[in-house]
Amino acid sequence: MRIACLWVPDFLLQALRRSAPELAEAPLGIAAGPLPRDVIVAVSAEAVELGVRPGMTAAQARQVAPAALVRVTPPPVAAAADEALADAAAGFSPRVKRHLPGEVLLDAGGLLPRFGREETIAHELLRACRHVGLEARVGIASNLGVARVAARVDEVAVVRAGEERSFMAPLPLELLQPAPELEAMLARWGLATAGELARLPRREVGLRLGPAGVALHRLASGEETGAFIPDPLQEVLREGVEFDDPLGLLEPFLFVANGILARLAQRLELRGEGFAEVLLELRLEGAGHREVRLKLVAPTRDVPAVLALARLQLEAHPPGAPVEGAAALVTPGRVRLAQGSLFGAPMPAPGRLSTTLARLAALVGPERVGAPAVPDTHRPGVWTLAPFVLGEDRGSWIVDRGSSRPPTGSASRTTNHEPRTTPHPVLRAFRPPREARVDAVNGRPVVVWVEALGGIVVGWAGPYRFVGEWWDDEPFAREDFDVATTDGSLLRVYFDRLDRRWFVDGIYD
Repeated sequence: MRIACLWVPDFLLQALRRSAPELAEAPLGIAAGPLPRDVIVAVSAEAVELGVRPGMTAAQARQVAPAALVRVTPPPVAAAADEALADAAAGFSPRVKRHLPGEVLLDAGGLLPRFGREETIAHELLRACRHVGLEARVGIASNLGVARVAARVDEVAVVRAGEERSFMAPLPLELLQPAPELEAMLARWGLATAGELARLPRREVGLRLGPAGVALHRLASGEETGAFIPDPLQEVLREGVEFDDPLGLLEPFLFVANGILARLAQRLELRGEGFAEVLLELRLEGAGHREVRLKLVAPTRDVPAVLALARLQLEAHPPGAPVEGAAALVTPGRVRLAQGSLFGAPMPAPGRLSTTLARLAALVGPERVGAPAVPDTHRPGVWTLAPFVLGEDRGSWIVDRGSSRPPTGSASRTTNHEPRTTPHPVLRAFRPPREARVDAVNGRPVVVWVEALGGIVVGWAGPYRFVGEWWDDEPFAREDFDVATTDGSLLRVYFDRLDRRWFVDGIYD
């Protein structure tokens, strides 16, 4: 097995800058907590030039460099960056393990036929990390421990199989990340490199340092130190941000939400998926909470379309208080790819189609966008909306029912010997049905008037009786007739037996 390790230096610093791009060039120090005595754990290059160093307290950093910004990375921001790193790795292998915050391991054993060289794999992993806003390092080795150490040696470090011990030998012991008490003991022994530790008898090291010392000795020798057990694939993606000042207006909030959705779109692109459903969680001033659910008609990665839907929901139902923090939870959906047909009509690109559906939903509401469908009922003329899905057979030939001939334009031609079919009349339905003035004899209409249409009935067919849903709140019972009147109209009329009224359902063309 070949293991690749993705490690992000100064992870908390990069995570905060990823969620707040305006801090990209600011002199920034990340503190472990909000108190003045909390320690600085990560420092930007701009803050280093002002004299700020890791290990200082937040109060000391502000005293040394008043222009430096001391911030605390919110846990949701750090968690989102860690998930984004895992998504970057999952774009290469489904076997991914999140080891520590800012550190991800993946099984790279099956990637060599695709990329040719492990150095190429490493550079492609780095490019995927940059795509989600993180600068990482990559180490590749035959076991988990050596891959983790290699990622801390250089931007790209590939350790060939069988060379683990020689690779580890010259490295300083602090790269092996020993516990502080072990590091102090090894320093008293006069050991400085992994090779010096590996040359000691393992049994003697175990007697003096215990199991932790044996594990450190195995790592220094380039041997396997732990099992690689991949994590299950995460089904819901999350990104969030905390505001320095509460936002009380819609436009500033949508500006921030655009950044959140853009970061989620980058992660979805790595997975080959799109927004299927978005849940906006708003933390309001005064310990309030509000959820806004956005249902997409079809999965899409078009951020403006999702943002327009969020605007529509928030304008219709404002949160009612300034927003102090926001998070977006995304349920991914597969962005559909369709194979076009050489002989069929051109189909819309699935990605553009999803974007168009999302924008239509933002304009008229998601409950008003879809494809017409027939519900499971016998009630005449009833229809409903179903999610719009591009059919599997859109590219196939459409052949007349009961005929095996190819469509018009093919090599086969219609001859004069073939019988010609008479077109059937088509009912142009009135929605809603129009109430009519009807004179009936023994239940049969003899005179029908509806607006400027109608007259004496000169021909009729029926009745066609429909009765159903008597067990529900809205039963129906009606008798339908097709009638021809003296003005040349051919109408579909029906008598509603529950309301005791006549209606015209449509006219035949």
